[in-house]
Amino acid sequence: MAIKKVLLLKIGIPCILLFLSFYPLRSARLLDISVSGTTGLTEVMISFDSPVNYTEFALENKLIFDLIKTESGLDANKFGGIDRGGISSISLIPFYTAGLLRLTIELSKGESYTASIENNRLFVRVDNPGGEPFTTWIASEQEITASSLGYEETYYEVPGLISLDLEEANIQTILRAMAHYGGKNIVAGEEVKGVITVKLSNVTWRQAFDVIVRTAGFSYREDENIIRVAEGTTFDKERESSELAQLAVCRVYKLSFAEPKEVKKSIDKLLSKKGKIEIDERTNSLIITDIETRQVDIKNLIDILDSPNPQVAIEARVVDLDYDFARDLGISWSASNLRSRRYNISGAGTLSAPVPGVIDISVGTIRDFAKINAVLNINESEGRTKTIANPRITALNNREAEIMIGKKFPVNIYDQSGNLVTRYFEVGTRLKVTPHINSMNEITMDIDVELSSVDPTTLIITSTEAETKQLVKNGETVVLGGFIREDEKRSEAGVPILRSIPIIGFLFKKTGKSVSKREVLIFLTPHLVKYY
Repeated sequence: MAIKKVLLLKIGIPCILLFLSFYPLRSARLLDISVSGTTGLTEVMISFDSPVNYTEFALENKLIFDLIKTESGLDANKFGGIDRGGISSISLIPFYTAGLLRLTIELSKGESYTASIENNRLFVRVDNPGGEPFTTWIASEQEITASSLGYEETYYEVPGLISLDLEEANIQTILRAMAHYGGKNIVAGEEVKGVITVKLSNVTWRQAFDVIVRTAGFSYREDENIIRVAEGTTFDKERESSELAQLAVCRVYKLSFAEPKEVKKSIDKLLSKKGKIEIDERTNSLIITDIETRQVDIKNLIDILDSPNPQVAIEARVVDLDYDFARDLGISWSASNLRSRRYNISGAGTLSAPVPGVIDISVGTIRDFAKINAVLNINESEGRTKTIANPRITALNNREAEIMIGKKFPVNIYDQSGNLVTRYFEVGTRLKVTPHINSMNEITMDIDVELSSVDPTTLIITSTEAETKQLVKNGETVVLGGFIREDEKRSEAGVPILRSIPIIGFLFKKTGKSVSKREVLIFLTPHLVKYY
């Protein structure tokens, strides 16, 4: 029994759809249309020779009634120039294959309406904008003209929601039924074949059509009132053939801000098979040969890409100061990447001060750098702080900027051939910053910093490197800390001359050793460079 039901669905549904496509469903006849008006109310009456069923919807200032199984008994289909009681025109559009007659009432402006059936008559009532009664207009009494005899099929998006439950139904039959129901012109290519199973509930006509076509593995293209269904490669071949038949034109695009090599990478994707592109570095221009339609797309893309790239002026200050004094500056350190040499720990938080021996590099943010800058200047005169460098550099958005503060020292080495050569090594502070500006004019900085020093006796280079990413507002300051070193100082005091006597000199002198901790802080303040 289950097998019989499946066979019935497979065979019955396509047959029913085909039967509905070719059987003329006409059992009611529209006899006449009249428009009458009373004080404050306009009434449109449509009379039939038998009971009629209909569906209705409003589209902007139009009231549309699909009269099911109905044909028109009037000699004309278009009635324009009514212009009374808020009614501008009335038209009838017969869809013979679908077995319905579409009645469109165009209003002078959007109004609320009511519709009801009484004794084989459809009454549509709207507000009368004029407020005064007027002479009744009757469709059958209107003069027949050449323009009113014919009709123009106007296609609207099918209103409301539809449901479909089909099993292994032929795609050609489904498309034909969808065209009839939606009042659309659908043309399917000869390659559109196959069957699909689909069950949709309460979806729009457009959603149902789209999912049916794509599920079957095809694409569609809508040109004015015609929807074409075919394989995607068919449309691609048509487009390529059309482009090859068009004449190629040559245009020169002179760039004001962008570099031609960078723009060329994006434009290459827009060229047709006939297109080619050349770069003229002397004039900073692109010479593009392609068809006119592609030239339009290329020009629009160039207008977007060839725009001023925002710049960021970065002010850096590298300060060497006493470790304890650094703790008193009041910087709120953000430990976003905690690392430990001794313990395998990681986490995030906010610290009042870096943890010695646990955190390698600490990052903080300062909104008012002027106060701390003043404190640094005052203590520098007292010898507690020392500004190593205070460079300024301007970087393009998304471009890396590099600052090197240090010195080069020579080292004599032997090469592979045994020759004595001199090589130079750099030590000091190397800073690389890449700014990224977002839509809120906030700046994300990719920071790569390296501090290095050399032991003059052993020529061993000691370096500390750090990488971080920090988001700040325009004018805020990022401070990098954690570059800590210990300076050892030896002192000697005693009786002059006697303390220098060999062997017994230690009896007349006293030696001491002191260790001081020093820290290097790097302050980075980005400023947006505005164009006026």
